[in-house]
Amino acid sequence: MLTLFVLATCCVSTAVAAKKNILLVVLTHGDDYVAIAPLIARAAAEGRTVDYAMFTGVQDLAGIEGSPARAEALCGAKALGVKDMFVMRGPAGESFDAIAAIAERLITIIDQTKPDVVVTWGPDGLTGHPRHILVSNVVTRVFQQRRLVAAAPRKLYYIAYPESRFAEKPDFGRLSEQAFGTVSDDLITTTTDGRRYLTQARAAIACHTLAQGGYASSAAWRQAWIDHTTKTLGGTVFLRRVFPAVGQRETDIFDGLWISL
Repeated sequence: MLTLFVLATCCVSTAVAAKKNILLVVLTHGDDYVAIAPLIARAAAEGRTVDYAMFTGVQDLAGIEGSPARAEALCGAKALGVKDMFVMRGPAGESFDAIAAIAERLITIIDQTKPDVVVTWGPDGLTGHPRHILVSNVVTRVFQQRRLVAAAPRKLYYIAYPESRFAEKPDFGRLSEQAFGTVSDDLITTTTDGRRYLTQARAAIACHTLAQGGYASSAAWRQAWIDHTTKTLGGTVFLRRVFPAVGQRETDIFDGLWISL
């Protein structure tokens, strides 16, 4: 059963016992999980515990308890098999105070859920959204400062859309949900086959019936994300493993490079 935690009002649940194979997805908005829906559904179906934390801005109605947007987020999370959803709304902006507030809540969530693996936005925020980028920054800072948490997660991944799957080059003047910040394919470290879980992904997408920014209608948004998930990405979720870094330790930054004369 999906449980909701609103850390902005400091709600505390029954302690979660430490165990292996716990995934914590840390994103921003109520519908952000659609970006990796097949991965979440597969992890849950295979018996992993999946928790979802979103750090919304003050404009995101999904951050308001009892709102229709919150209900949509809960519906989608349930469809994917998420165990617990944590919500924090605000503070507004990207100030030092906002960074500190998000970091403190994130530390509380990590201490409670004790995840083995954390997945979040990359430095591009996928869409270039400032709040996405802020959340990515805070998650990375908390993850790499191991003494901040009681039980440090073992792996951190960034969501990455490979440029080979998208025909258009990114236009930095109009980055949005419809113009993703892609990643060169050789920087992708991890792929997860989620084709068997597209039914759950479609069900999660179908939960969102309110108007979505940048699209003519909610129906257009839903169709776009179904196309992204099933056609463009083919049911595969692509990630970049950040920590621990891929490969062996090194002492020479130029070791292994070709010399061009």
